[in-house]
Amino acid sequence: MVPQRALSIFPKKTEFILILVTILFVLWTIGSRWSLKELDIMPRNLEHRRGPQTARLPSDEPVRPPQLTFQDLSEFKSVVGNALQKALEEQQWVIHHRQSLPSGTRDENGAQPSLESLEADIDVLQAQFLDYLNGEEGVEEVAVFGGSLLNLQSSFDILKTWKRVHQYAMLVKSAEYNRTEFLHLGRRARANLIAYTVLYDKPSLLPGLSLPSKNVKKLRRELASIVDESTALLYPWLKPTYSSIKEMQTRFVNKDSESQEGLVICTGKWHFEMAVHLIETLRKVLQCTLPIEVHYGGPDDLPSDMLKAFNAMPNVRTVSILDFFPLETKLWGGWSMKPFALLGSRFRKVIIVDADALFLQDPRVIFNQSEIFKQHGQMFYHDRTLGGNDPWWFKSINPQWSKFSASLRYMGKDIARSSQHEMESGVVAVDKGRTGVLHSLLLVCKMNSKLERDGITYRRVHGDKETFWISWDLIRVPYKFTPTFGGTVGYMNERSHVCGGLFHTDEQSNPFWWNGGVMANKHISKDAEFMKFDYVAFDTTGDNKRNVWEWETPTTPFCLGPENSQREVRELTAREKSDGARYVDIYKEIKAKGWQAYFKESYRVDFFV
Repeated sequence: MVPQRALSIFPKKTEFILILVTILFVLWTIGSRWSLKELDIMPRNLEHRRGPQTARLPSDEPVRPPQLTFQDLSEFKSVVGNALQKALEEQQWVIHHRQSLPSGTRDENGAQPSLESLEADIDVLQAQFLDYLNGEEGVEEVAVFGGSLLNLQSSFDILKTWKRVHQYAMLVKSAEYNRTEFLHLGRRARANLIAYTVLYDKPSLLPGLSLPSKNVKKLRRELASIVDESTALLYPWLKPTYSSIKEMQTRFVNKDSESQEGLVICTGKWHFEMAVHLIETLRKVLQCTLPIEVHYGGPDDLPSDMLKAFNAMPNVRTVSILDFFPLETKLWGGWSMKPFALLGSRFRKVIIVDADALFLQDPRVIFNQSEIFKQHGQMFYHDRTLGGNDPWWFKSINPQWSKFSASLRYMGKDIARSSQHEMESGVVAVDKGRTGVLHSLLLVCKMNSKLERDGITYRRVHGDKETFWISWDLIRVPYKFTPTFGGTVGYMNERSHVCGGLFHTDEQSNPFWWNGGVMANKHISKDAEFMKFDYVAFDTTGDNKRNVWEWETPTTPFCLGPENSQREVRELTAREKSDGARYVDIYKEIKAKGWQAYFKESYRVDFFV
């Protein structure tokens, strides 16, 4: 007989079949005569045996019923016994695989939720869990970045949220998706960050999140599989440079003192003299001693004599971006080099600087004095306030945008405080030793990868610059900008507007850096009229209607007339004016001598050896 314990595990239809077969067996044993030509003792498909709450197994194959033909009754006992044994074995197979399914993919009844059902609310659930990880539960509104835990109708259910978030991550960790659909990219990147954070940064959460089974080891294995498989899916180019995100972060955290902080400059032949000029001003005028890496896109981007010149400068090293992340960097183009240079640099804390940028303070102050960098491990600068914007694309890829991003000009539509340009990426500072910053930078690289940038990114935003804050916001990593918006540095025209390069202040509204070099208009000629640096103007409101911008011409740069000139227009100090004049003189010297003669005289470089 079939044991009662074994019988109890069968769904009802299987029980009925077994009972029927048992009755037939009993009748046969007492001598009844049967004339059975064919008997189906198994259902047509395992699907018929599944109860409504049993996990669907993707590997199930249709099971065709055995066709049993009897020539005489002597065969019946053997057939019934074999059929019962087969039924028991197949039922045990179902039970075994149901129990071995990852806990993260089944609900409390053992059923696997559909991807469609999880995606219905995954954006808000991921946002809430990340805000929880960021410590926002119970925090006052003024102090929160994300804001998804504000004004909840009931207390935040951590376990319920975690279960759905983890179920989604387990389902999509290696599932292909349309790479130009950044809604799905953001969801997968958040799943990766959540799993990574719990696994490596907050392991004390594991016992609580593994309830009710309390199988911490199993949860740890599942989290590791999410991180490994989703990393391979999202960032396949990470290897062979790094075996994993964890290995990369560990290397940055354990850097020696000489590789803790540094500058990165990206340049090719066209910007070569500007990059040389930038380095000379940092070393000779501002006495900046930070090590510098000059990144370029292989031998076609910078010839050997220019590489020799850079490497002759003290504490300067040239780096080909083709030497790291080669699967993707071999496809670099234009702006896309910058985020990969940031990621590939040997420095943990790194400031990337455009070749035509210049400083009025040593950029090291970002590392030493910036409260934003100290708190968030990043420093972003606002672009000019120009043109209105419709943020529909950003909202479509990030349905649960952060409370902080809602305050940006980029999010404004049909209002005065609106701008299609939010961020200026001429200077960007990051600390790659921080988990959130590193994951955000990986996502910036993803958005600037060949397929993504050609397929969608550069069709929606101007180059790389907006991809920084958008990536941070997509995966809910807190970030900030300096408080003022892009202004100008240079001379004052007849309208009392300040004309010059795109200028930025530090956090205390002191003059810090600008983009555009020392020429009146770098886009017209590198030998255009030189600037005179006397005044700065900056924008404290980001309001199109309160500020007047004059567009650049072939002979004049952008000019800004802010609403409150007494507060937002400032004459440079004697030291700052002197530095500006020296910058012009250094550039003139490089141009007058020719860069090869300049290096031969200044650094004793022989280009013919």
